[in-house]
Amino acid sequence: MGREKDMEEKRHRIIGTAGHIDHGKTWLVKALTGTDTDRLAEEKRRGITIENGFAFLKFPDGREAGIIDVPGHERFIKNMLAGAGGIDIAMVVIAVDEGVMPQTREHLAILSLLGIQKGVLVLTKGDLEWKKGLDQEIREFAEGTFLENADVVVTSAVDGRGIEELRRVLWKLCTAGKNTGNQKPSQKEGDSCTGRMGTKASAFRLPIDRVFSLKGFGTVVTGTLLDGSLGLNYDAMLYPRTERVKIRGIQVHGQEVSEAVPGQRVAVNLPGIGKEQISRGEILAAAGSMEGTMIADVRLQLLKSGQRTLKSGTRVHLYHGAAELVCKIILFDRVVLKPGEEAVVQLRMEQMTAMKAGDHFVIRFYSPVETIGGGVVLNPNGVKRKKRQNADAVVHCACTGKERKKAHASGKITEEICGNSVFLQLQELYLKSGFMPPLTDEVKKVFSGERDFSEVFFAMVRDGVLVRFDEKHYMHWEMRQKALDMAYLLYEEKGMIQTGEFRDRLGISRKCAIILLERFDRERITVMENGGRVLKRNLQQADRLRRGF
Repeated sequence: MGREKDMEEKRHRIIGTAGHIDHGKTWLVKALTGTDTDRLAEEKRRGITIENGFAFLKFPDGREAGIIDVPGHERFIKNMLAGAGGIDIAMVVIAVDEGVMPQTREHLAILSLLGIQKGVLVLTKGDLEWKKGLDQEIREFAEGTFLENADVVVTSAVDGRGIEELRRVLWKLCTAGKNTGNQKPSQKEGDSCTGRMGTKASAFRLPIDRVFSLKGFGTVVTGTLLDGSLGLNYDAMLYPRTERVKIRGIQVHGQEVSEAVPGQRVAVNLPGIGKEQISRGEILAAAGSMEGTMIADVRLQLLKSGQRTLKSGTRVHLYHGAAELVCKIILFDRVVLKPGEEAVVQLRMEQMTAMKAGDHFVIRFYSPVETIGGGVVLNPNGVKRKKRQNADAVVHCACTGKERKKAHASGKITEEICGNSVFLQLQELYLKSGFMPPLTDEVKKVFSGERDFSEVFFAMVRDGVLVRFDEKHYMHWEMRQKALDMAYLLYEEKGMIQTGEFRDRLGISRKCAIILLERFDRERITVMENGGRVLKRNLQQADRLRRGF
């Protein structure tokens, strides 16, 4: 059971508040944790939350969860979005005297777009007279969302009712297995090697949502650790600028630690760089694990409840991680995208950023600013493509540059297959599955009704888009390449590839690490030596292999 079970038990969950202004979110967090998350003088003066606040909730068994208290006012929705990306469990708050309000609906839409699938409905001000028809209003509000079958807890700041019941519900949600929703095909919980929030497991990644300085320490950045483990001796970079930085100290819950695990709120001391040189929205991540980008291929869905349509070239606000950007939406297979519709599109950013396949994002209309949709990143490093004259033609957005280069070189994956809807679905599935892909037999069953499945699947295998993981699984070549990059990096740093460190750097289980490393052994890339592994080929050959195979 060993290390991977221990790491999973250490994995923290982040609970996020959501709901309309003055519905009692901050009071609720204080009642649960004893912490007043409104830390700014202006928040105290105005009696409203402006910036995201943070607290820690202790459970009876000694475990802890982080709580993010987000602003409820529409003017501060961008601050809410900066913290919402790390949320695992939503605590959606509704005051019984006012019921479901505009920001309650927008917050739920945002949480859904970010892929959050667990939550609880908390009714506050339970000592007041209830709004007429509130029960029916809440049922209609939750219908068809991840809250449809959620627990409902009534609370009151006057008499303290419901707090212990809410604590029990949150404990149940935090300790239950991860809800994978309608993911296809399914896997057993214990076999999963994917990261949090639907993103694939990888080297550590910390979107920065706050930057400040402390006397005697210097610059400190904070955020929710999304992927992998973060240690004092890890090689780190700031993205998208790709600037190397040193990690001098790590704090979790105000305590110095040598290592942080996914789901924890982390403060990192970065020496040698001024706070004015770092901005919220940048990412602290393992060196070499990401690339800067200004073009991304994504799957975008507009909210059914929205009133806005999108034409190709429309400028929107893009929220990804803790970053707020401006980008253009480029459509390929239609003239206009309407509310409720979904399509593979291209985002062309006006600023450099960094993303990973499987990441969720939200878009808001440019002016007036309102949430209109969101989706999932398919290819974070896209290239410009021209729109076909025929609006009904297939799209090519999800083919990465390397895949297209390989396809053209072999002539096996044609433009039609590369833009085929089955190809797009398979690519999204395998990228989101991370380092533990689904059983091939399950994939075949899920796609049994697709006429083009066999042709597309075997073309992907034949041309190296899907590569063998073991006798029952294939994995996306990009995931294999990331694992190979990490093996190369460890060898370069320490002259030896140890299974435990390889596992920790990628944020995967020991089982996944062993399968990957044994695969490299069979391919004569690595060889066992003195209890670890070394690269069998010289560094020059390994570097060529690392850059593409």
